[in-house]
Amino acid sequence: MDLHTPELPTPPKHRYFSTTPLQPTPGTSLRAPRGQKVTGRALALTLAPTPASPLHLFILTFLLLLVPQAECFSDPSYATQRLSASSYESYEHEVWLEESGAFVVQWTPRQDDVEFRVIAKTTGYLGFGLSSKPRMDGADIVVGWVHSGKAYLQDRHGRGNKEPAVDQQRDWLLVGGYENDTHTVLIMSRPYNTCDSHDHVISNDTVRLLWAYHQDDPVDPESPRPRLHYHGGTRRGTKTIFLLERGQKTPVRTFPYYLPGARRPLPPPSLPHATPTSHHHHHHHHHRRNPTTHSWILTNPGVVVQEKDDTVYWCKVFRRPELVQKNHVIRYEPIFTPGNEQYVHHIIVYECTDLAEGQQEVFEGLAASAGSGCYEKEILQHIETCNHVMVTWAVGSEGLSLPPEAGYPLTPRGPKYYMMETHYDNPEGHLFKDESGIKIMYTHEIRYHDAGVLSVGLDPNWKHLIPPKQRTVLSEGHCVGECTQLAFPPSGIHVFAVILHTHLLGRKVRVRHLRNGRELEPIAQDNNYDFSYQEYRALHRPRTVLPGDHLIGECTYNSRERSSITLGGFKTRDEMCLSFLLYWPQVNLSLCHSKPSLKTVLHSLGIKELSANSNPITIRRPMELAGKTLEWRLMNYDWKSQFQNFQHTTHTGTYNPMCWNRGESIIPHIEEEDLQYPNITDPLGGGERVSPAEAEEQAPQEQGGARTTPPRGRGGGGRRGGGRRRRRRRGRDV
Repeated sequence: MDLHTPELPTPPKHRYFSTTPLQPTPGTSLRAPRGQKVTGRALALTLAPTPASPLHLFILTFLLLLVPQAECFSDPSYATQRLSASSYESYEHEVWLEESGAFVVQWTPRQDDVEFRVIAKTTGYLGFGLSSKPRMDGADIVVGWVHSGKAYLQDRHGRGNKEPAVDQQRDWLLVGGYENDTHTVLIMSRPYNTCDSHDHVISNDTVRLLWAYHQDDPVDPESPRPRLHYHGGTRRGTKTIFLLERGQKTPVRTFPYYLPGARRPLPPPSLPHATPTSHHHHHHHHHRRNPTTHSWILTNPGVVVQEKDDTVYWCKVFRRPELVQKNHVIRYEPIFTPGNEQYVHHIIVYECTDLAEGQQEVFEGLAASAGSGCYEKEILQHIETCNHVMVTWAVGSEGLSLPPEAGYPLTPRGPKYYMMETHYDNPEGHLFKDESGIKIMYTHEIRYHDAGVLSVGLDPNWKHLIPPKQRTVLSEGHCVGECTQLAFPPSGIHVFAVILHTHLLGRKVRVRHLRNGRELEPIAQDNNYDFSYQEYRALHRPRTVLPGDHLIGECTYNSRERSSITLGGFKTRDEMCLSFLLYWPQVNLSLCHSKPSLKTVLHSLGIKELSANSNPITIRRPMELAGKTLEWRLMNYDWKSQFQNFQHTTHTGTYNPMCWNRGESIIPHIEEEDLQYPNITDPLGGGERVSPAEAEEQAPQEQGGARTTPPRGRGGGGRRGGGRRRRRRRGRDV
């Protein structure tokens, strides 16, 4: 994924409504063309000022006020338009939906719509669809072909495994299309939201792209409802992606396009900017060769995962390359042993800092070794100093290119040793050997800002409870204002990318943003989260988080298929609720979590008191539970009747905040405090919506921003100094 932002081309004129002035006469009703929805903006386009009586003006104004302002657009034609020279010559994004390049999609998001170019290796029809699920049923589908020099496009929707039905409302607009002896090219556009129940709303959520093609045109291709030949089982597929919050790329170079009627024949699309490669090296990041850029390869030296191991955390220490000056990391990407992509769940590279006397030789030995399991005693006692995240990669990501204004620092006097943690997920119990890892690219051409990584959310531990058999379970982790007040500069930090992370049960994730009691728009959110696709989200513009701002990592889970409780933890079948924020400038805060207080956990389970010094932990009160263990209560609680009470208690109960940097708490004793849920006086959606930029203008700047949590006897924004407590390493996950 590439975060470089090119100059966007100027969008063409609005295609969805005529700009010809409409001159109503008395008694004329203002109706949209058939199949069209009308908004106030649309009427503003069609009702151009014309001489009219005051009564007419009053009627028009009244009608404008009545029309809802929903962002819905549609177009009634499915068209036989020809490609025009004004069509885009390049696109921001590209995905190969079929690995050999037989089906390629390119697209550019614009103000009101998204324009797609679909290229398929066929002279028959092609199908392309958008869906929240990886299946055809309910999908928003468009089918197109070229016949006798004319391009055709039909708006359809999936209905089980049957031929997709033709929509009554047609919202895909054909811009143009043509074919040669081998390929078909169709260019089309779709508004973000058509308000059609059969259409998929294009948003920042994870989406599945569906594709299929056949070597023949439909039967009776010029009729309004032609019959499609079945595409078969090998000419179809799905791919999970982000359509909008993707790293901005260098515009995709076009292969030679010749307009219909040109003298020269159309050559087969050759896609000269990319060549078919194995899945694990197919990134399309278009980096120019630069003699100032160097690569640092970190790979595991033949880790053997046994059949009995369903989850393995492997830790390998590396010594960084020798440096004579400061450098910036500008990109990293995964390297896979072919065939092992399915097993590698995440890779994190940590800085190893504050080495004690004598540890230099120990780390030299670790760097020369093959590594070991992260929980083995021989390595665990040493890698407690490896806590500061430099690189984090998770399943589904193609890697990250940092924006041109920021890079992650590598310095001669900085950390000399780094530890790579690889999480292997092996649910089927296979035996395999792996040499996967990370490729890091860095340069001595220093950028303006040092970048950092901040982990926000619910600290992974057993107090994070997810009851079984529930369609919706909500969990929250807090990054409190006291942490940000102490760690952030007066101008705040600027978040440019986010990775959202849960395990198998996660369905929705968002990072909420509070300032002075007011809730701003989420920094990032996904209402269609996919565990197998954890790509970075490139924000359209950096998001500022000021000192005193309060962040909430919020996750929604579906545990309907689980028969017993799920706890927070590091195994894949455990759960997590974390978000990683990439930002600049780098600050002394790497982890800003919370965990439910023990009092809240016990209250949510109907437990009043535990027996002192009991092992295993035993319940003392209420009397009907006396003598039962806490583990027994977790496994035998009546979740069906008590779930709503549990959910209310965990939301309104207390939590313990955590503010860490490089393995140490930056605020002494803060984890011993029981804090309440923040008081949100102006919730999102309640009253006038305020953008983050407007909130920044309104925020007090003298103290670097307003607090969202009241002082708790600390005197303002917390204390610097004091005793620091080393965080005990207990294993990690993204």
